[in-house]
Amino acid sequence: MAETSPSTSARENLSEFRRLVASRFGILPNFFRLAPETPEITEKMWGFALAAYLDNPMPSVFKERLFVYLSRFCAVRYCIARHMGFLVGLGRPAGDATAPPNSIEQAVRLLRRPLHHGPALETQIAAAGKFPAPLADMPAMDSREEIAVFALASHVFLHTPDSERCREGLLRLFGAVRFQYLMLFLTFVRAAHYWTKVHPEIEFEADIKHLLATHESLADCILNDPESGADSITRTLLHELPLLRERADRAAALLASIVEHSDDAIISKNLDGTITSWNHGAEQLFGYTREEAVGQSIYLTVPPDRKAEEDSILERLRRGERIERLATERMRKDGSAVHVSMTISPIRDPNGQVIGASKIARDITGAILAERMLRESEERFRNLSETLEAQVAARTQQLRTLSLHLLQAQDDERRRLARDLHDTAGQTLAVLSIGVDQLIDETTAAAPELAAKLEKTATTVQQLNRELRTASYLLHPPLLDENGLTAALEWYVQGLEKRSGISVQLTIAADVGRLSKDAELAIFRLVQECLTNVHRHSGSKTASIRIERAGEHISAQVRDDGKGMSPETLARIQAGGSGVGISGMRERLRHLDGELTIESSERGTVVCAVIPNGANWAGNWPEIRESFSATV
Repeated sequence: MAETSPSTSARENLSEFRRLVASRFGILPNFFRLAPETPEITEKMWGFALAAYLDNPMPSVFKERLFVYLSRFCAVRYCIARHMGFLVGLGRPAGDATAPPNSIEQAVRLLRRPLHHGPALETQIAAAGKFPAPLADMPAMDSREEIAVFALASHVFLHTPDSERCREGLLRLFGAVRFQYLMLFLTFVRAAHYWTKVHPEIEFEADIKHLLATHESLADCILNDPESGADSITRTLLHELPLLRERADRAAALLASIVEHSDDAIISKNLDGTITSWNHGAEQLFGYTREEAVGQSIYLTVPPDRKAEEDSILERLRRGERIERLATERMRKDGSAVHVSMTISPIRDPNGQVIGASKIARDITGAILAERMLRESEERFRNLSETLEAQVAARTQQLRTLSLHLLQAQDDERRRLARDLHDTAGQTLAVLSIGVDQLIDETTAAAPELAAKLEKTATTVQQLNRELRTASYLLHPPLLDENGLTAALEWYVQGLEKRSGISVQLTIAADVGRLSKDAELAIFRLVQECLTNVHRHSGSKTASIRIERAGEHISAQVRDDGKGMSPETLARIQAGGSGVGISGMRERLRHLDGELTIESSERGTVVCAVIPNGANWAGNWPEIRESFSATV
């Protein structure tokens, strides 16, 4: 078999390449018929088209519509005409055989969409900022999202002054990955435009000529597009420049006005400390006019003892540092000192080199004086508060001492009354009882009726004697002094049950034993007061008393099953307000370093007292209280 010649092989490769292109587009565009003498260049262009355009994962119709829209800005009409053909079905949109073509009406509507600039562009940027981001789906044809995306992509593609803002908007809408595919696509479109410009020999294909000949409106949009050509883009940019310049002038004027009329001193200087600008606030603060200050050294306002500080500031500025809210002292023209807070920032040239500094200084003399006076006022208040606290503590101690004396006086008076009732009144009743008994004996025979009446009188005298003795014991039970707390409480509970009908359970631990005189009296009075309240107020027919010793404390608990206190009454008691009885209990316990707690609900009331029985009791009180709360 004869060997194939190189020229024959090249032709076969070219044919195979063109078949490949045609199979993808459905036709062979003239774009890929160029440069037959350098087929490797055409193949590289094809590889670029595959990666950036045909196999780009963005939707095919979206890509083709954007290709057509961006091709309006190319002076050579081949790209817009050929890709319009793909879009309306003369070939395949973005090489996709499954993509539905646009109608002529849809294509014309796309081409009549103007380039957005000025206020129209601001509207599209604002709209893009309100869309959910990133977009869940690529924009649909003629949707608000597509209009905004095409408007932003046009400015990125044309590198207009608004391109950076538009680029940020597209990045937000597309997300990082899809945004990179969009940028790759725009790059290919620009390369295709340039390729057609450097190959003016490219002609329209026959199907495109027929399309333009049969659709006048479409042909007018393609061949007479006002946005086509570099001159059109230049005119657009030139149209925007006055607006941009006006905005810049207004911003500069506004900034200058802000600086000039600021109440703060705003000063600029170069790196050797020479003042280069001096606003009205600086004139007011330091006393120098602009003419007196500009060109002078910044040391003009620096006190002699602060020169080292200014040297350090200049050195830090040369390193590009920013100094914020430096509180220091500077000097006015008349030599007086002024306290200032300064923020100093480096000024850089376009190359980033530090060439000077701007300084904002604010007078804080008044603030330092509001602060000094405040410290003095706080000191006076602190001294007054300490004095008042000492006086309150002294008065409180006096009141507690007086309270203790009153309680002692009360106990002494009860003891005296009990003794008088028992000794004096009791003896009188005893004599009266003896006299009545003698009269009974003397009159029984002679006057039996009178003797019967005397018998009744004797019974009354005996009853009075018993009640007098009970009253005496209630005032101050002698058993408390003679036999201790247990005996006194057993006697008191028995008598209460008979008098009130209330069933009382008394439990006193065996190891309680004898306590101090004051402790036993305090617990007895606590139980007495609690049971009196049960009888008078609770409506309960039962009550329980529990007294025990645990470690370094003695606890006494009285419980009933009555109606309990109202929340208002309980809150008042817990806040310290209460009647005479509860106040008396608290005072007795306070003088013994004890504590009283009261809990009440619709299920009844529990009163608990704890009295220390050793030096370590105070530190255990929280644990003790928690234990009793759990019991309740």
